[in-house]
Amino acid sequence: MRRREALTVLGLGTGIGVAATLIGCDADAGPADPTEVDAGTEPPMPDAAPMDACVATVVLMHDTNAQALYLDGSFGPLTGVISVSDVVAGATLVLDFWHGHGGTPHRFTLDATHFAQLVAGQKVTLGTTTVDGHAHTLFIDPKDETYRVPGAPDVPVSLGC
Repeated sequence: MRRREALTVLGLGTGIGVAATLIGCDADAGPADPTEVDAGTEPPMPDAAPMDACVATVVLMHDTNAQALYLDGSFGPLTGVISVSDVVAGATLVLDFWHGHGGTPHRFTLDATHFAQLVAGQKVTLGTTTVDGHAHTLFIDPKDETYRVPGAPDVPVSLGC
C-alpha cells in the first residue's frame, strides 16, 4: 500500500470514530460525571416520596350472643353478650354462663386470642368452668346473623396495618 492510500484509510477511519462520538452513537454510556447536565435540559426530578403502603382493613362487627350447648351437643339458651367494644379492647373478659349450681355459676373466659379470631370472622368454641362435677361448651359465631344481639348496629373495626 502506498503512503497516500494508507493516510486516506487512516483518516477515514479516524473521521468515522470522531463523527460517531459527536453524534452520540455511544450515548448509552452516559456522561462521565453523572451530576453534569447538558445545557438546555432540566435536571432530573428526585423520586417522589414513596406512598404509605399501609391501607388499614376495616371489618364490620356487631355485638354477638354466645350460644350455649347442652351436654349432648344440642343448643341451649343464648348466654353472654360479647360486645364490639370488648373485642376491640382485647382485655381478658370473664362472663357467666347461663346457669350455675347452688349459687355458683359456670363461667367462660375470652382472651386476646379469642378476640383476634372473632375479628378475623372465625367461630370460637370454648368451655366453661367446672361446677358440680361438669362443664359446658359454647361457641361465638361473629358471622351468623342468628347470634346478633337484637338491634345491634354494625360497627367498623380497623385491623390496622
